Formats: sequence, C-alpha cells, structure tokens
Amino acid sequence: MHKTHTRTDMRYALSGKIKCYHKCKNLKVLTLTFKEYSEVFMKNYCIPNVSKVTTRGYKHMISKIIPLIGDIKLRNIDSYMLDKMYIKLRDGSRKKAGLSPKSMIHYYNLLTLMFKQAKKWRFIDNNPNEEATRPKLTRKKRNFYDNEQVITLLDCLEKETIKVRTIITLALYTGIRKGELCALRWSDIDYDKKTLFIDNSLKVVNGIVDEEKAKTEYSVRYVNLGDDILSLLNDYREWQNCYIIEMGEKWIGTDRLFTSINGEHMHPDTPNKLLQKFLKKYNLPKITFHELRHTCASILNSHGIDPKTISEQLGHANADITLNIYTHSFDDEKKKCAKIFDELYEKSTSI
Repeated sequence: MHKTHTRTDMRYALSGKIKCYHKCKNLKVLTLTFKEYSEVFMKNYCIPNVSKVTTRGYKHMISKIIPLIGDIKLRNIDSYMLDKMYIKLRDGSRKKAGLSPKSMIHYYNLLTLMFKQAKKWRFIDNNPNEEATRPKLTRKKRNFYDNEQVITLLDCLEKETIKVRTIITLALYTGIRKGELCALRWSDIDYDKKTLFIDNSLKVVNGIVDEEKAKTEYSVRYVNLGDDILSLLNDYREWQNCYIIEMGEKWIGTDRLFTSINGEHMHPDTPNKLLQKFLKKYNLPKITFHELRHTCASILNSHGIDPKTISEQLGHANADITLNIYTHSFDDEKKKCAKIFDELYEKSTSI
C-alpha cells in the first residue's frame, strides 16, 4: 500500500517544515541548527530509548560539540566540517587538553547515531558522518596477571574476609564486569546446573540507581561454575545470613549477592576500591578490577580454551572482539605454533 500525503503535508514540505508528531509541533527543518536538533534528539530519542547513564554521557559530549558546530544548519553540515571538528576535539586548546583516541571514537559513534536518526526522521537526506574520517584508535596494552601471579593472589585471598575473597575470586573466575557483579542476585545462581546467570548491570547516576539489561544482548549469558567457587559462595551466603540477623531492623531486605553495610545496592566503584586496598596490603602488582576480566581471558587462553568459548564467557558479540582486545594473549599462542614446527624439524633431522 502506497503512503498518501494530504494537502497539509505537502504544504509543510514546500514551506520547509515537517510536522513532528512525536513532538506535537512543527519544526522548520531547513533552518534547524545542530544545537536545536540535539535538543530534539535528547528528548525524543535518548530519554525513551537509552539508559540514564548513556543519556548523561551523550549530553556531556554534545555540550563539547555545540561550540564547534552548534550554530550550523543541520542540512548544511558536511564531512569536511566534521573532519575539522574532530581535529579540534583531538588537539584541544591552550586551556583544555585534547581528547584521547578512545574518547574520539565515542564522539564519532554518537554523531553517527545522531545523523542516522535525523535521516530516519527525514530532517536530512544523507548522513555526513559516513564520509567523515573515522578517528584512529590506538591499541592500548592490556594489563593482566599470569598464572604464577594468579596463584599468589589466590593464596593472599585466603587470609582475607569472606566478602572480599568472594568478590575478587568470582570476578577472576568468570570475567564478570563490575556493573554486572553488583547487579547479581542469589536467584541468578543455579546450584543444580552449576551456572551463574548474568543479565543485568547496575550503574549509579547522580546517586540514583540505574539497573538495566546487560551491556548488549550477547552480555546476557550463563557462566559455568566449578565446585570450589560454589563452595565459596555457600560459605559467603552463610556469613551473609548471620550478618543479616546481627543487623536486625537496620538491614534493608534484598536478594543481592553483594551489598552495602545495610543491605542496599553496592556502588559499582566499590569492587575496585576493595581490590586496590587488598593489592596494596599484600604488595601485589597493581591491576584494576576490569583487568581481572583481562586476566580471566588470558588464563583461559593459556590453558587451551578457544577464542569463541572465551568470547561467550565474557559476553562479547563474537570471537573477533575477543581476539582484538586480547591479542597480547593470543600472540603467545602464535609463538607456540612456530615452536611446534621447530620441534618436528629437529626430530626429522635427527633421524
């Protein structure tokens, strides 16, 4: 069925206006500036569809973009203007430092999304960011523990409180993200199937708890648990039950594995603070909580687990992401390939 246009619709089109039914007012599309469009984008795309944390991040980035292209008409923005804008963002000024390569990618992705949505709403005919130069991402060396360091870490954990021991050990064994860890509930553990179900992520924005579905659809996953970690979780739950009784009326009921002192949500920054305090106490090499995730991937790879399985464990969309992020670990495996043929050659020449 072909879409019919009323005389009113044609009149709006000829006058350079589009009636935005989602906004219940007319927008002069031909004169709409980037700044004006950003307000429409925030209200009609971000608020209904994006998490509070992401929306806040978008708002911050847009505030940095507006001084550069905010007054330019949306329909007049081209790839050349965007390339110049990216250079200014990257280089910064005398008063402000430029953006890191990773931040530049975030800005590029945001503008791609904004122009793509503008095209869907028929504010523009083409997405100028598609032809703009994509900022280059400098590959950062990943920090992680090797097998011997992990053994030392686990030995030191035996001297720690049950709560600290459980948080760090679970992160190391599963490669879970800190937001996912703080969102875990006891109902996510299946003791019969020996699995942990990860589907939510906990974030805090301006003191407000924002619990949402995990990072991507691939982040929703089951992770197998070994007998040792299940035993540790059992011990931790017994401790938590005793603690709840001691707290009495001060305890705020919750089904979460890890909580604050009175039972409320644990702030996502807390796991890393606990880890740093623990590492300093035992004079262990410094790594961040997220680098326990890198350590998990590296240890699994060093014991022969294939990239696809590791990607599923970590909640990546595919094995390519895992290979790109943890290339340092897989490079070691490539070296083993050369050694294998060296050994075969040596055996052949000795015959």
